[in-house]
Amino acid sequence: MNTFWFIVITYIMGILTAIPIGATQIEIAKRSLNNHRRTAFMVALGSVSSDLMYGFIAMFGVAPFLKEKFVIAIFGLAATAILWLLAFFTFRDSAKSNMLELSHPTLKSKRLSYVIGFSLAVTNPMMIIWWLIGEKFIKDLGIVENFDPHTSLLYLAVGGFGLFTYLFMLANTLFWSKKLITNEMMKKINFGLGVVLVLLSFYFLISSLRILL
Repeated sequence: MNTFWFIVITYIMGILTAIPIGATQIEIAKRSLNNHRRTAFMVALGSVSSDLMYGFIAMFGVAPFLKEKFVIAIFGLAATAILWLLAFFTFRDSAKSNMLELSHPTLKSKRLSYVIGFSLAVTNPMMIIWWLIGEKFIKDLGIVENFDPHTSLLYLAVGGFGLFTYLFMLANTLFWSKKLITNEMMKKINFGLGVVLVLLSFYFLISSLRILL
């Protein structure tokens, strides 16, 4: 095994996977832009914890049933409900007079933020497929011939670190950029985040209904 390239490629794959905007990134943005950087980190940590859980499932075959379409549909419906709830709080916050001093419990609580991050990510069992695709890609490059338990653990650790790195950088960047954002801008940003959450919820809802119907 070429350890250097294995680590570099796996780390980059982790970062790239975290870049697309989703519910986790939106929750991180809400907290970072409202002076709750530590709880933004907890959302990121919760999300990565879920991704690593699916990584263990993918690499060690703990629960193949999660690949079943019906199970994926149920997870999609759960994601829809969670996103609707988060969208409600986001729209409610966007109507407040001072968006730069939000102190809602969902933003301040580290434990709750971790649970939210984990809950949002756990509704996406397709993360199993990402880990398996990454494994195949690395094999195809000839970097690793076979993923034994030691290699699999290293793969999960480096990939998970890549995921967290991007989310950590996102939280810090937004936290410092808030100094350039006015209260009115924050209201518009939060409203926009709420709209994205609703759109994401309908994506999960439609995808789930297609499977079930």
